[in-house]
Amino acid sequence: MTAAAHLSYPSDGVALIILDNPPRNFGTPELATRILEALATAEKAGTKVAVLASDTPGYFLAHWSLQAILDMQRPAPPPTGYRPRNPNFFDAIEALPMIVIAANNGQAWGGGSELSWACDLRIAAESATYGQPEVALGIIPGGGGTTRLARLVGQSRCMELILDGRPITAQTALAMGAINRVVPDARLREEALAWAAHIAKWPSWSLAACKRSLVEGRDLPLGAARRNEGQIFQSVARREDSMKLMAEAQAKYEAGADSYDAVGFARSPKN
Repeated sequence: MTAAAHLSYPSDGVALIILDNPPRNFGTPELATRILEALATAEKAGTKVAVLASDTPGYFLAHWSLQAILDMQRPAPPPTGYRPRNPNFFDAIEALPMIVIAANNGQAWGGGSELSWACDLRIAAESATYGQPEVALGIIPGGGGTTRLARLVGQSRCMELILDGRPITAQTALAMGAINRVVPDARLREEALAWAAHIAKWPSWSLAACKRSLVEGRDLPLGAARRNEGQIFQSVARREDSMKLMAEAQAKYEAGADSYDAVGFARSPKN
């Protein structure tokens, strides 16, 4: 069966991309190509937030195909029907201006975890698991498991996960800061899309600027990161559409509104 990434638009500014490579949704060069194509199409359509999800019971992206890794070590004619694997698959996702949310419904080990780490936000079902089992196979995580994961959870926790090798529960991943939310299994898709729809209410340029400042500043010394942040701030603050939004909020303050009404938030803080 040919791997696919099914694209739909469940709400304004939101794209849903279903990873489809049954029976276990192994990561393959073909699936990577399909995901990047779907993301590119969504970006051209004006998507602000894309949700990566799976309809395969128990599997988000099980892990990267071992056969695909073996094939990369042996010169051979490329399979027909798709392009060779883009070596920057995970980097390409991180570099997108739109926000990408990984919604893990089950197993996300190895490359499945690394796909999650490359996304901007991560939500998981209570039954979901994450793991970097590569050490048991004589290799290391090669798509961000020793780099992005370390920046999410710290060097000590990352070292534990990549050397121990055993999977962890979604609740453990949440407690260590690897993911953002855990929800009941039956509500995963609903919660992921509702979160995406909320974020998609904000201007696309400010979402992209937030992501750019964080990603670009992550590995810079603090002073350089602050200068970069300031430059990005000025670039968006000078936009006519940004100034219009700020002026409208200021007018609401002057008319007596509080911050919830002036900025446009619900009246209760987020839990």
